[in-house]
Amino acid sequence: MTIQWFPGHMAKARREVTEKLKLVDVIFELVDARIPYSSRNPMIDEIIQHKPRIVLLNKADMADKAVTEQWLRHYRQKGITALAINSQAGTG
Repeated sequence: MTIQWFPGHMAKARREVTEKLKLVDVIFELVDARIPYSSRNPMIDEIIQHKPRIVLLNKADMADKAVTEQWLRHYRQKGITALAINSQAGTG
């Protein structure tokens, strides 16, 4: 019995995103500011390739401010624009 670890709906979504990417100028990558590394899609870099990206660290009000600043610096050092936001309050 073969175990399918990559569900069909995920394969379909990846295919559709890759297809639509030709129409997109910039990628907004939304991650949880409390767990920015773990909340990322591990395939996002491969999928978006060299498109410009803005990483939005959402729920910044619930995250440790010092750690969030470290993550913002990390992304900026990689040449990626990153912002800490709170989408519920509309801030950031």
